Amino acid sequence: MSQVFPKEDRQALRRAIKLLDYDRAKFWWSVAAGTGAIGSGVGLGATSAWLIARAAQLPSVLELTVAATGVRAFGIGKAIFRYLERIASHWVALYGMANLRASVYHSLAHSPADVVTSIKRGDLLSRTGADVDEVGQVVVRSMLPAAVAFWVCLISVLIVGLLSPLIGLVLALCLAVSAVVGPYFAMRGARMAEHAQVKNRARLSATALTLLESAAQLRVAGRLTDMEQAQQDIETEIHHNRNAAAKPTAVATALDTLMLGVAVVAALVIGIAQVSAGTLNGIELVVCVLTPLSAFEATQRLSGAAVQLVRSGSAARRIMEILDRAAAAELPPHDSHTPDNSGLIARDLVIGWPGGPAVAGPLNLSVKPGQNLAIVGPSGIGKTTLLLTLSGMLEPHSGSVQLNGREVSHLAREEVSQDLTVTAEDAHIFETSVLENLRVARPDLTPEQATALLTEAGLGDWLSQLPEAVDTMLGTDATTISGGERRRLLLARALAAPAQFMLLDEPAEHLDAETADTLLRDLLRAGGEDRAVILVTHRLAPLDAADEVVMIDLPANSAQLPNRNSPAQIIARGTHAELLAKMPTYQWSAGRE
Repeated sequence: MSQVFPKEDRQALRRAIKLLDYDRAKFWWSVAAGTGAIGSGVGLGATSAWLIARAAQLPSVLELTVAATGVRAFGIGKAIFRYLERIASHWVALYGMANLRASVYHSLAHSPADVVTSIKRGDLLSRTGADVDEVGQVVVRSMLPAAVAFWVCLISVLIVGLLSPLIGLVLALCLAVSAVVGPYFAMRGARMAEHAQVKNRARLSATALTLLESAAQLRVAGRLTDMEQAQQDIETEIHHNRNAAAKPTAVATALDTLMLGVAVVAALVIGIAQVSAGTLNGIELVVCVLTPLSAFEATQRLSGAAVQLVRSGSAARRIMEILDRAAAAELPPHDSHTPDNSGLIARDLVIGWPGGPAVAGPLNLSVKPGQNLAIVGPSGIGKTTLLLTLSGMLEPHSGSVQLNGREVSHLAREEVSQDLTVTAEDAHIFETSVLENLRVARPDLTPEQATALLTEAGLGDWLSQLPEAVDTMLGTDATTISGGERRRLLLARALAAPAQFMLLDEPAEHLDAETADTLLRDLLRAGGEDRAVILVTHRLAPLDAADEVVMIDLPANSAQLPNRNSPAQIIARGTHAELLAKMPTYQWSAGRE
């Protein structure tokens, strides 16, 4: 059993089922309804058998009335109970999936950024999507069929056993073989291919996501055909694994049919002998022979239940891996210091990704509400890493970051978000209305407030041209608006947040020079007296609106060449005018824009 369903999968599945937090009362209602549905089939078979056999003896019609009514009742009841079972079981499964998905999102949202960024986006999408669904389906496709099969088999054996204990014993043995040995073969087949299928499903998601988002770039680079072929190869491998897993499943199905035949033939042989001996009459023989035909309907679903159990176990293990990683990176105990108005302060800060080398440091920065700071430097020098560390999404290698007197790494994500907001270069625009896109930052935002914020962000004229103003629907990830409008919409979202500190990463990337400069100046002036702006950018010309500019680069060695063996450092700081005057390289870069 440990080979077809390993211990780690069983443990992970038990933990994941607890996170489903499914409604147990509704689950048992679904078990009762499912038992009623298949039990009605068994009752229909037994009653019909008795009715046919008794009618052959030409009794009075009154003797057949109850049985005829029972046939109608069982026939109608099977459909009704099946409908009720579907409603109850899917209610349980869907709400369980929602609970599990919410738990996963909550854990990831409150974990450091490297927990999420360490996983490919396609794989992350697979874990939070398909894997959660697989765990949720264990309720409907594994737990429910197993519970229903137990009660139906018990009822069937009792019906037959009351008429003939020996036939009842044979039926119980055949049902046990069908319910245990058959699913074992099915689980074995599923296990053979499941690991490869899970891996391939994640690869397929990653490849499909790349094709969807980067088709134009791949076509220009001449890689589109190769990527399409890679996706086709993955799909071919998935189908091959699925076919390999189907063989043991087919054996399980054949075994179920074989046990049904054995039960019927055994009932016939034993029953004829008992009729000859006078311990069983003809009508009872018919019931004992025909009842197993309906009883095995319950065990037919167990092979699929076993396969689903294996799939759900593998999916649960992948989900719990990421949740355990998030839990292992939980924040230290809450900082008990009383907050003050000291602002955002970094002292001797050394930054880098967990497990990697130091990217930059030591860095010392200080920003208070009402001030703005621009951070510049070559690409890949660590500017985005610095923003993530200042926001508490990455742990510093050493040093400290304090937000109003409290250590950022000791604060819960909700507490940091109250005072600080980060707008990444690729921040998402959702396929919903303009208003709802702004409400991502503040759920209680009114249409009037949204209009004011959009006007402040320089989108007043654009908004006046929209057919439904702030209720106008936007396309997926802002495909229906221009790049400049998208950036300003993100600015309006940042302004909507009540945070004192706005951290902005390359907000003018991919815009033309005039639009980019105008946007950056607007951003640096958007803070006002109650808010601070920390801006990462490559453009230097509009930084005349910044209170301070910090330049990060690799330190120079004795030959005045960059020392690539050392972390980047702050090589200059001051106002835009001061850096133009004292740094020829800064002056040259600003003049090239």
